[in-house]
Amino acid sequence: MNKILLLLTFFLFFISSCSLLKNIKKTNFFLEKEQFIFLSFENAIENVILEILNNKNIFFSKKISLYISTLKNKSNIFLENTKLIDIFKKTISKNIKKIHIVDIESINRTKEKLGLSKNNNTLSINEAILLSRNNNATYYLDSCVMGDNKPFLLKVQLILVKTGEIIFCKIQKFY
Repeated sequence: MNKILLLLTFFLFFISSCSLLKNIKKTNFFLEKEQFIFLSFENAIENVILEILNNKNIFFSKKISLYISTLKNKSNIFLENTKLIDIFKKTISKNIKKIHIVDIESINRTKEKLGLSKNNNTLSINEAILLSRNNNATYYLDSCVMGDNKPFLLKVQLILVKTGEIIFCKIQKFY
C-alpha cells in the first residue's frame, strides 16, 4: 500500500512539474541580457568649447579664471563626474592657454569656510556662484546631461560670476 501511495505521489509530482516548466518557458521568465551604452562626450564637449571660444562677447586673458562644477545628471545613465570634468579641463586648457581653472582643493576649503558639505557635489547655481566669487573666478561653467533615450543632451552654460548673467548657453546632442 505504501509503495502504491509513494508511486502515485511521485507520478503526480512529475506531472505537475512538467506543466510548471511549460508555463515558465511560455512567460519568458529568463531575463534578457542588458545592453551597455558607450557615449562619446568628448566631441560634444569640444564642439561647445570651440563655440565659446569663437563667441566675440567672451574674453579670455591671463587674469581670467574659471570654475567648472560637477556635471549634473538628469538622465537615466551612469556618469563618472571626475572623468567628465577632466575632459572639460583638458579641452579648455588645450584650446585656451591663458586661463586659470580653479582647483578642487580651493573649492573644498571655501565650502568648509561657508559651512557647505564637501561631499555635496550637486550645487545649485547660486551656491556655485558664491564659491566662484570667494575663489575670485571670473566665469562659472555649469553643465548638465539630460534625456532618457538617445540622443542625450549636454547643456552647458557659461555664467559671469560678477553679475550672475548667463553669457553663453548651448544644448548639444550626443549619442
